Amino acid sequence: MGHAAVGVSRALASCAYAPRKKFYLLLLGAFALSVIVLGSFTSPLPREEEMEQRLAAMQSNLQFLESLYRSRQEDIISLETKVTTKHKQGEAQDQGAFDGGFTTVTPELQALLRNITGTKAAGGIFPKSIPDMRLPFLYQLLPYLMNDPNSLRPAYHMTGGRIFADVVIGVPTVKRDKENYLMITLTHLISGLTEADLNSTLIVVMVGETDLEYVINTARQVETMFSKHVESGLIEVISASPTYYPDFDSLPITLGDSQKRVKWRTKQNLDTVYLMAYAQSKGTFYLMLEDDVIAKNHYMQDIKKFAAQTSVSNPDWFYIEYCQVGGIGKLFKSSNLTRFIIYVQLFYNNMPIDWLLESYLADKICTIEKTSKTCMQSKLQIRPRYKTSLFQHIGLYSSLKGKIQKIKDSHFGAVPTFYPHNNPPIEDIKTNIDEHSDHTLRRAYDGVTYFWGITPKKGDFVKIIFEKPTAIEKYTFRSGNVEHVSDKFYDTTIEVLPANKGNYTVVGKFDEFGMAEGEISKDFGPLAAIKLSVNKSSQYWVILSEIELRPVDQENR
Repeated sequence: MGHAAVGVSRALASCAYAPRKKFYLLLLGAFALSVIVLGSFTSPLPREEEMEQRLAAMQSNLQFLESLYRSRQEDIISLETKVTTKHKQGEAQDQGAFDGGFTTVTPELQALLRNITGTKAAGGIFPKSIPDMRLPFLYQLLPYLMNDPNSLRPAYHMTGGRIFADVVIGVPTVKRDKENYLMITLTHLISGLTEADLNSTLIVVMVGETDLEYVINTARQVETMFSKHVESGLIEVISASPTYYPDFDSLPITLGDSQKRVKWRTKQNLDTVYLMAYAQSKGTFYLMLEDDVIAKNHYMQDIKKFAAQTSVSNPDWFYIEYCQVGGIGKLFKSSNLTRFIIYVQLFYNNMPIDWLLESYLADKICTIEKTSKTCMQSKLQIRPRYKTSLFQHIGLYSSLKGKIQKIKDSHFGAVPTFYPHNNPPIEDIKTNIDEHSDHTLRRAYDGVTYFWGITPKKGDFVKIIFEKPTAIEKYTFRSGNVEHVSDKFYDTTIEVLPANKGNYTVVGKFDEFGMAEGEISKDFGPLAAIKLSVNKSSQYWVILSEIELRPVDQENR
């Protein structure tokens, strides 16, 4: 497949510079790609049905090639810009600068790179072979990107050099609260592929973090666990430039959500379209996943077979649903991705990605005159569903910190109900909330169990009095747990009492997920106490599953 794909790529390159040959080269390319993919997209069938599926596959490949041709035309238009950029990159390399969006190189990062010299993870810091992300009308829709000419250029790219795939699997990942499922997800995805699938699939992991050290460590972990598959080109790791993202703190609030939730879903949308834009030229189809799923065995064979059958009976499908949870298991034709990318760019700050999927379908197929029932039936025409789900969501802790997904899987065994910490010594800890059984506040502070209180009322408090004045740099209070999700602190503030003052000062509050965390300004100096103050009576009991007070000199303790 590799030689044929290279040939097709060269034909496309020639196509960009000789437009008159477009039609013939597209037909040739479509035929070549069809020969490549038909072996995996079809199974023994009656002759007539087999021919129909062959024609449908050729049509999909032709659409894909046409979208690539349009990209080549854009390449010619932007050739001058690329030459200038390459010249600047050469200068940067001569000066020993990094060819990416990250400009700050810490001593720790330098040490990390020295330790892994010669690995693909280390080589990813110089993504010189990857073009800038170029999304339609992007500068008009996201004008902040114009602040940095490299905002669309990946800051990191670890690749084995695979040029073309039948299906590109997109797996976005970020730092998660308490648990990380990426390696489990990759293990399942790879184990569910046949030998032929291993050579015709591309898995792209996008690390949606601006901390380059975290990105490299993730890439290194992927390379260590799946070295053969990184080397073969099955797995790639990319990361966007920090300037690809807006100032999340200045985003307008929509849907009546908190700023925390708006920031989370906006970033999720931007990561989604970035990954789609990168993947759309890499393969005929794009499979949208998340980093906390497991897959059924031979899932790719089921996907390909059903896609071929659907393309015969319903050639105008927009995406096929192989899992009905959120943004998991959605298969797109790569040639259709551009339209959806533009749609997300228009409304990236308005709603989460799974809502945008539904909204796009409604705008595409429904009219004002149609009833909701008729609209749902119309959606099924362009969003066919596979008979069973090929993917299962396993993530308990959402990428939105503090949010708990009420989905358990026996694969993980028991899930912790509290998180102990080595907190500074205290003189006393008290509350006027009635404590349940052995789940006392003192035992929770000492890391033995969680605190469980009975229906807190307005005016109730939790007060932590230090043994001696203590400078605290960061605090974390987590309420609720996986067994009692609703037993959280609602409308409750965090207050500190400086050792040299007589009044408490509010420094934070619990959010809608029952989390309260933040840094304490050095201006407060050593603290005598910290207090949680309940401002509104609750109908639920309350659990404190985590108490962490980090002194300024934590590293020396």
